[in-house]
Amino acid sequence: MIHTFVQPWPLKVAAKYGQLGGTWIYPMKDEKTGDDLVSIGFVVDLNYRDATTSAHDLLQTFKQHPLVKDILEGGERVAWGAKALPGGGYWSMPKLTMPGALLVGDAGGMVDTAALKGVHHCIKSGMLAAETIYKSLKSGDSLESYEQAVDDSSIGKELYQVRNTRQAFQKGFLVGSLLAGPSIMSKGKVPPGRQAWHRDDAEPMFVGDTRERYPQARRQVHVRQARLGVHLGQRQPATMRPTTSACTRRSPREIAETWRWMCPAGVYEIPDDAPESGPVDVIVNYTNCIQCGAITAKGGRLTPPEGGDGPLYQIT
Repeated sequence: MIHTFVQPWPLKVAAKYGQLGGTWIYPMKDEKTGDDLVSIGFVVDLNYRDATTSAHDLLQTFKQHPLVKDILEGGERVAWGAKALPGGGYWSMPKLTMPGALLVGDAGGMVDTAALKGVHHCIKSGMLAAETIYKSLKSGDSLESYEQAVDDSSIGKELYQVRNTRQAFQKGFLVGSLLAGPSIMSKGKVPPGRQAWHRDDAEPMFVGDTRERYPQARRQVHVRQARLGVHLGQRQPATMRPTTSACTRRSPREIAETWRWMCPAGVYEIPDDAPESGPVDVIVNYTNCIQCGAITAKGGRLTPPEGGDGPLYQIT
């Protein structure tokens, strides 16, 4: 089992790129055949600034490393997946209750990216939600008490201890590592209070040179939905749309390039005759969508498909 964290090759170290992430390589077994399998993945923080940053292409580049290449030699891809997770931490958690509904787990932002875990928070929040709903049905009270129950539980306590860890990396990997260390070691006591934070879609973008590291064969074949088990009915309404004020009709070239490079499934296309700068049209092939959700961090909004459609992962 191999893990890299915060600044894995081939991400760029310079702070102007805003690139952070991690990788994993896990050994697995096919339950039916007993064949050896490998789970390999590349994680990219959606706080990046270079529009040509592509998690998919960074993964293909990562596969060219001699160590990784030796592990994968002779194998074939049997499944593929992509998912954006809510890694903002304590200060990014939304309001968890509304009339008739509660948010648990990922939906409530209960992910500890400093410790690389969150499943236990998901389970705990489900238990607290069930208890709150039961009490509400018996007494007729609102579900508001769930908010305090989460904050008082291990979820709130653990996330509060690392509440200021991710903010440090807004200054880049080198400075961020120095600032985040005391926060983790002191369990949130240093620095105290609440450090400045901002939304990922507020990050100014530029068209940089990250793409120059990618394998030359990129974009010749789009990732096929069949490899994910994704099903979207042809009559589905569009599940993603721009929401930022700058993208109501046409998008700035930097944002359009961000979307195009972000998605290996060909959801976002820029017309060949589009200008190299300024506002451009973006063609949205929404039926290609693999429902990763990354668009929500870069100026758009993803809504769940109707009728239970979407990814049906079998292996990943």
